[in-house]
Amino acid sequence: MRKVYLIAALALIAIGTGVVMWRGHTNSPITAITKLFPYANHAATVTFGVIGDNEGDNATYRSLMQKLTADSSIQFILHLGDAMENGGVTEVDQLKNLNAQLGVKVPFYIVPGNHDLTDDATESAFQHVFGVIPRSIDIGTVHLVLLDNAERKVGFSASELSWLENDLRAWSAKKTKDDIAILAYHRPFAYPFASLLGDDETKTSRASNDKFLAILAKYPVNQIYAGHVHTLIDYDMSVAKGADGHTTQAVPVTVSGGGGGDIQSAFGGLLQGKFHALKVTVQGSTLQREEVLP
Repeated sequence: MRKVYLIAALALIAIGTGVVMWRGHTNSPITAITKLFPYANHAATVTFGVIGDNEGDNATYRSLMQKLTADSSIQFILHLGDAMENGGVTEVDQLKNLNAQLGVKVPFYIVPGNHDLTDDATESAFQHVFGVIPRSIDIGTVHLVLLDNAERKVGFSASELSWLENDLRAWSAKKTKDDIAILAYHRPFAYPFASLLGDDETKTSRASNDKFLAILAKYPVNQIYAGHVHTLIDYDMSVAKGADGHTTQAVPVTVSGGGGGDIQSAFGGLLQGKFHALKVTVQGSTLQREEVLP
């Protein structure tokens, strides 16, 4: 029910704006194609696919994954969660076998979604096959951080937040001017007007979100990917505000959840209600993306 409220609330925002582009008080535009960061570029290129919320085996997921795997430039696939209907040993094995059947040979990095944990609350089956969460991976100029906020009664756990701060501190100490940090988790939050229109949070998860944002205010994070709502939308997430309450620091967030689960066109506007994956190319510290349609 909370997810329904989230969709309805953000539909009001979409109707009011007419286009899927929000500007924060920092006046930095979030466009549907390119996000630029204030660093010099170098020749290093990292290209990856993004998909989420297929909720099991279906024709859309198969089509999108086959297109991603057929693209020889893609170096890894990032899945934003809800890959399964209920999770558990059987469905984890089914997903692993399905990906192999679809020709996935590049690394497959996935964060847990709420559906993935319905029958796997401890995440033992999920992490046994797909790796420990949280964790980070360095690929070229990209520092990819996989996080878990799937359970709305928890949000980010205290141990996860401690790990995140240590990870970003260590990475920041050694990063070059062209290196970027990309974070991924399942449930988006802190979108515009959430405090007025409602969200998919609890008192506990909101407290964890506040601590998460305080960490991001201290360390340079360039991009966040989330899923959960089955559509495509971008927004600036405020991580620091001045004395006047206006945003002084923000992180771009892309919600991409069109991997095959029932589409939700209300959230983000009718034009964004479509099945899709993304192809993201990182050139130095610049991110460009293309939509991949089934």
